[in-house]
Amino acid sequence: MLYHMKTLLTYSLLAFLFFTVACQRSATQKRDAVTTTATLLWTGEIAADGCGFEMIIDGKKYLPENEDNIPAQFKESESSQIRLTYIPLQEPIDRQCGMLPKPRILDGIRIVSIEKL
Repeated sequence: MLYHMKTLLTYSLLAFLFFTVACQRSATQKRDAVTTTATLLWTGEIAADGCGFEMIIDGKKYLPENEDNIPAQFKESESSQIRLTYIPLQEPIDRQCGMLPKPRILDGIRIVSIEKL
């Protein structure tokens, strides 16, 4: 009986620690998020020799790590003014696309939210 109590206590403690760390990580990510206006560029589907989406923020180009989260309506125009909430990434994104002989290496962002202005 004592063994079962120790096992139950151990698993309960592990679950508590897991949820505590997960909640802190989510709060940290939200705290690190930046909201700004930007220009969203649509260069075409990567599978059709395009390069997907790019963002221009304060005159600098960025690649979104999670461009699948960008609604399809933004593919209707080559350029859109947007309000963007994003998290800057530590590592650049290296993307081979289109007919470019070299990969495009740009700073990366993770999109939190995006809306058309």
